[in-house]
Amino acid sequence: MERIVEKIKTNYREIAFRLLFLFSIGALTKIYVILNNYRGKVFHLKTALDSLIPFNKYFVVPYIYWYIYMAAVFVYFAVTDGKKYFKLLFGIIVGMIICFIIYYFLPTTVPRPPIKGDDIFIRAVNFIYKRDNPYNCFPSIHVLDSFLAAVYINREENISYKLKIISSFISFSIILSTLFIKQHYVYDALSAMVLSYIMYYGFNYNVIIERIRQKTSVELNE
Repeated sequence: MERIVEKIKTNYREIAFRLLFLFSIGALTKIYVILNNYRGKVFHLKTALDSLIPFNKYFVVPYIYWYIYMAAVFVYFAVTDGKKYFKLLFGIIVGMIICFIIYYFLPTTVPRPPIKGDDIFIRAVNFIYKRDNPYNCFPSIHVLDSFLAAVYINREENISYKLKIISSFISFSIILSTLFIKQHYVYDALSAMVLSYIMYYGFNYNVIIERIRQKTSVELNE
């Protein structure tokens, strides 16, 4: 923590400049809004597992703290490692663009269940439903972002094992939330996780090259 505070004090201008690029994600959401409407035929990717997953209003909590989690991860890398920050940012941007292309050519929907009640959790779910139409489902951007962020955190050498566990738990709960509040189907989540790995290795191809070199070296020594 002291190391992070010291970096903020000495590099606050550079950090602020990096964080300004987050507005690019906000700009991209305009495309999402355009595509998030009924445009004729839509596909259903429901599986048997989706039928077994009940609606659970309490999962709206991790669905919402996706915003806090993503902000925390971006701020961490903006402060500690500019290169990884931009790799994560560009990975999300490219991933979103790929999602938009899929949304255009393969529009999917997830029918929402009728929900009753007036407590804070139901109100939160209704708020999300009103702001986000039941389209643009496959792949899930919510899952794409949180899973990719967790991948970067888990591969960060300067983060403790305990914090990595916490980060993974948060990311996993966010993924589950998309299923339990009926925003997405299982295929939406799985495809987003696959896309996350593609984005990670696409911007960190040196990791693959290094693994190939190590494997080659071991085989030659044998």
